[in-house]
Parts: sequence; structure tokens; C-alpha cells
Amino acid sequence: MSPVAPARAARAVVWLAALAPAFAQEQAPTTEATVALTVTAVGDRSVYLDHGRDVGLKPGVFVRLFPPGAGEIEVEVRVVSQTSARADVPIGLAVPPVGTRGEARVVRPAGDGKPAVGQGQGQGDKPAHPGWARREPPRAADQPLLVPTYGQRPAERDATLDGRLFASYLWNRDRGGDSDSDYSLLRTGVRADATNWLGSAERVRVAAEFDERRAAVADRPDAVDQTGRIDLGSVAFGSEGYAPYGVEVGRFFSVHLPEIGLVDGVEGVLRYQGGLRVGGGTGAYPRPFPARDAGDDVGVHGFVDWTADDRRTVAAALGVQKTWHRGDADRDLLLVRGEWRPWERVALLGSAKVDWYDGDDWDADPATGRPADPKGQGFEPTEAMLQARVDAGDFGFGAMATRFTWPALRRVEYQMLPIELVTDGYVERIGVNGSWRASAAVALRARVDQWRDQDRDGATIGGDVDWRGVWSPTAAVTVSMFVNDGGYAAGPGARLLLRERLGDVGLRAGYRWYRYELGDLATGPEDFVRQSVELGAGCPIAADGDLDLSFERWFGDREDAFALALYLQWRF
Repeated sequence: MSPVAPARAARAVVWLAALAPAFAQEQAPTTEATVALTVTAVGDRSVYLDHGRDVGLKPGVFVRLFPPGAGEIEVEVRVVSQTSARADVPIGLAVPPVGTRGEARVVRPAGDGKPAVGQGQGQGDKPAHPGWARREPPRAADQPLLVPTYGQRPAERDATLDGRLFASYLWNRDRGGDSDSDYSLLRTGVRADATNWLGSAERVRVAAEFDERRAAVADRPDAVDQTGRIDLGSVAFGSEGYAPYGVEVGRFFSVHLPEIGLVDGVEGVLRYQGGLRVGGGTGAYPRPFPARDAGDDVGVHGFVDWTADDRRTVAAALGVQKTWHRGDADRDLLLVRGEWRPWERVALLGSAKVDWYDGDDWDADPATGRPADPKGQGFEPTEAMLQARVDAGDFGFGAMATRFTWPALRRVEYQMLPIELVTDGYVERIGVNGSWRASAAVALRARVDQWRDQDRDGATIGGDVDWRGVWSPTAAVTVSMFVNDGGYAAGPGARLLLRERLGDVGLRAGYRWYRYELGDLATGPEDFVRQSVELGAGCPIAADGDLDLSFERWFGDREDAFALALYLQWRF
């Protein structure tokens, strides 16, 4: 044998050993999981979610959101940081409110979400390691074999910071009919998540913004309203899914009961094996107005939350809330939420809010004429939602039913409601929707929604066609048609949207037409036509910025208005 052969063989063994970990990583088993998400902030056409890479989200993943009192919508994740993500809401759909729950299917390495072996935090295959630099100290004869375990102490972990700075400006001029007004809105703010900056494995979450609204109406003084607000400002310890307990203090949305809204206080959770979590909290509830004023309403809440597995094959939550308004007992609320996925592509979701009235909640108010005990005594379902979804490859089908009634509460946003609305008002909705990907380039969607309340009823029928690659691989055309009956206004409408991408610049142009009839007028029904055109462009700025510009012009019967909008953000 040539003396060179052993050397070559040795080098081959070394190369194979070096490539083995990389090959093993590429071939590592993956698993699909369904992750629960919550909307923590909203933008002009975007929503911001409370998780990011930490649960496996990536750009291009679709998230299903379940807005209260409406059918589900699907949004696409565009930007992801370690602990948050931004998703775009399709044009033509209402942006869901903060606190909206959602879910996404993600693909991640098997066992992801659990601590790695070698850190004393889980089980599984031992990852490749270049060799232990740390040596175990001497142990006593009576010391347990598995103690101590070696995890990376918080002080040894890296500190991370993920977030964005944003600014948007909208200017609108209206000269239609008898109008003669200008309106502008300037918004600037920050949204950030910082982890381990205090060296305690903590997570700090901040969201704040400054708004300036200006209105100039003919023959009236200009109105200027400046508002600064803090939407989030909290620190959480033990936020990892494997931590046996966790606590969050500050201004936050409860991860476990986002339905109760924003909380200024504290919440704790105990995590048990088998996906069971038990906890509760207390605090004040800011008003749902721009300034986020707090102080009038305080309360306590508790919850039990259980998830069967990573796919959320079965998941359920039960929560209770008790509130006081300026020292007077106010709301007694029971919350129920459940999920069931009997098959891979079938999902059922339901939730409900049930209020309890003890018959002694109110005193008669001679000044407003509000009677005592408008709800009487007993339980009343205030909100209920049931949704079903089937995703069968190129075909999808969904159905939903919701019911909403107005609770009798002392909170400021409920005080001026007409008593007839509190005692007899309701809104019920049922709807079905379907989608079909006819080919790689063409997709069709259809929906039918029907609603009714205590006075009237109506329905909406609509359909969309998306055609990609029309005149170039990056071009797309969307055609939408609908017939809407909103009770006070009804009529048909259509929309055409063209999209193209030139390098990193995304361009769009659209046209809308809507003919509607206004009823319940003293002069009788009247018909109007509204038309609009839209032009827009968006592009990245450097590596971490985004810029979007849009122009919209409305015209038609008694319509004469246009708007300019700018959106700028920088991620860090």
C-alpha cells in the first residue's frame, strides 16, 4: 500500500466526521404544530402578533384570525423577529382589533419548543458538540447521581432586542356635497421586545405611540388633538413554555385570556405536565380610547388552560373575571373557549362569554331614565362564536355563526347606550366561505354572510378571482364582486386590483365601483354611486426599513375627495 493512502483515508474520515452533523441537521425530523397567536397592535393594513421565530413563524406563513363578531380572515406573515411578527391584511377586509385570537400551522424540528439536552432542560437526541470545556466538580458519596444539572445561567445568555420604529401620515381633503374639510393624522411610535437585559431571562415588552389629529372645517376654527399613549409596557419572568411558573407585571394583554382586554397589573401562571396551565391576575382596565385612561375599573381574573399536544388536537380554556367600577361591583363574567381537530385538515373552534346578573347591580337613574336591574337576574350569553374549517389541498370550506348582545355595565363606553339596546339588542351572523385553487396561477374565493338584529336583517354575497403571472411572473390581478345589504345602505359593487413587482418595489393600482341605496330617509330612498381609484408603491429601505406610499381618489354622486398616505418603519 502506498504511504499516501493512509493519509488520504484519515483525511476522508475527518471530512465525513465534519459533515455528519450538518447532514444530520438537514435530515433532522420535523413536526407540524398549530400555534396560538394574539394581535397585540394594528397598523394601517397590518397586524402585529405576540410571537415570531420563537414558535416557528416565518415570512410567507398564513395566519388565521378570528375577529369577534365576524368571520375568520387569513393574513400573511411578512416580517418576523424573535418574539413578534407583522402580517398584512388583504385590501378590502377590516383590520381586526387588538386582542383578536389567531392560529398558524408551522413546521419546526421535532422537539422544538423544548429545551435542548445538555442544558438540563429536556429529552431527545444529544446534539453534536465540539467537546465539553467545563468539568464536573467533585461530588459527595450521598449526592444524587443526576444532581447538579448544567443549564446556561441567565447571566450567561445573550441579551436580545427586536422591534420597530414606525411613522405614518394621512392627509384627506373632502369637497363632496356640502363638505369642505381637511383632515390629517400623524402617528409615530415604537414596538419592542427585549430579553435578558437584566440578566434574569426576563422579557420586556413595550409599545407606545404619539398621535396628532388635525381637522379644518370651513367657517370653524381648526381642531388639533395630540395624544400620547402606552399600549404595552410589561416585564415577564418565566415566559418560556417549559418554565414551571411565570409572572408578568405592567401593562399587557393576557396571553391566556386576551378577551378581557388590556390590563394594568400582574398575572401569574403555573404550568403542569400534560399541557395544563392554571393562573390568574389582578389590575386596572384602561378605557378602549386613544389615551388609554385608567383608574375607574379594576378587577381580578383566573383561568385554567389545557392543550393536548403541539397540534392542538384538543384545547380548552375556562376563565372568570370580576370587576368593580369606582368601587361598585360591576361585571361577573365567565369565559369558555375550545378547539378540536379530529382530522389533519379539519378544525372546530368555539368561544363564549356569559355574564351573571344578581338582580341588584343597578339603581334607577332619574336623570337618564335608566331603570333598575335592566337585565334582571340570572346568566346571559353575551358573546358566542362557533367556526368550522376544512382544508383539503386545493379546496377549502369554512362556516361560522356568532351572536352578540350588549352587557349592562358601568364602564364608560357602556354608560350612554340606549336602554332598549341593552335590554333587547342583539346581532346574529351566519356565514359560509369557500376557496378553490383551480391551478397554480388561478384561485377563486366565495362567501355568503347573513345577519340580523332586533330591527332589521341583511346579507352579503361576494366572490374573488386571483390570477397570478398574467403578463409577467410577478404580476397579479384580483377581481372582486359583491352585493351588500347593510340595513341602511344596500347595493352591488365591484373592485379591480393590479399588482406588479419591479425588483424590490411593489406596485399596485385599483378601481372600485359601488352603487348603494339609502333607506329610512325622510324624503324616501335615494340611489348614489361611489367610485375610487388607488395607486400605491412599497419598497424596502436599506436592510431593515420599509416605505409605502398610496394615493386614493373618490368621485361620483356627491363624492369629491382624495387622500395621500405614507407609512415608514425601521426594524431593529
